[in-house]
Amino acid sequence: MYRFVKIICASVLSAALCGCARIEEVSPPAVSETAAAEKPYPVTAGQLVFEAAPETVGSLSPALTEIIFELGYGDRLIGVSDYCDYPEGAEEKAKLGSAANPDVDAVIEAAPELLVSLSPIAKKDITAIEAAGTRVWIISPPESVSELYGTYKDIAAVFGGKLDCEQAAGSSLKPLISALAGAEGALDSFVYIMSPELAAASDSTFAGNFFSCFGKNAAEDNAALTSEELLELDPQWLILPDTISVYELPEETSELAAVRENRVIWLDGDMLERIERPTSRLAETAEEILEQVSEGQ
Repeated sequence: MYRFVKIICASVLSAALCGCARIEEVSPPAVSETAAAEKPYPVTAGQLVFEAAPETVGSLSPALTEIIFELGYGDRLIGVSDYCDYPEGAEEKAKLGSAANPDVDAVIEAAPELLVSLSPIAKKDITAIEAAGTRVWIISPPESVSELYGTYKDIAAVFGGKLDCEQAAGSSLKPLISALAGAEGALDSFVYIMSPELAAASDSTFAGNFFSCFGKNAAEDNAALTSEELLELDPQWLILPDTISVYELPEETSELAAVRENRVIWLDGDMLERIERPTSRLAETAEEILEQVSEGQ
């Protein structure tokens, strides 16, 4: 069974493991004179050093926009990507294009102190934006729930200082961690099939890591299964987008016990979006998966 991230909600995050997560309440550690004298800034994030919190920010990532709102800094967002439609208030911000096709003129006109993105931005566009006085922070997309915590922590540190960033991240993600702790062991084994060609979510992907909270990912590091390999693995459960019918899979897969006994977890559009744009709202997806497991047993 894969073990997950342990977050100590009251104070610190323990060493991150891949797999499931538990929340533990502990007494806050004694504050040393050195720690007491520590200041919230400067904060280092990626290649950037922040001497103070940015007052105005643009976001080219729906997930980052959501996280910034969730951490309480939505009022600092003065522009967002064309795809940012959550939470309420995001659609009212100026539109800045997307990471793949940023509206450089709109970014320059909005003039945020900082522009953030989870996807690469063309070098020529970064050069033009930075020349106008806006700093650009490209954040690596999380590939696991522990890395998602790191994203929350880094954003909390940049916007609110490094002293309370762990507590802020842990507080925001507590519903998700609690939901995943309750999901541990719900599935004996699974394979998440993402296409009729049997493309699978490996452990190195965020989706594979997320589902490993529920049980063993039978696909492990194999992202392209053959029918024969899938039959040999014979996972207890199949996970499928609801846009794919089991009848679209190779004919041989009808021999899987999971198909014959209807142990299939269906992911609707909202669930898929939360997995593709991971935030604490994944707690809802975890609960919906557990409901389907309960109904299928």
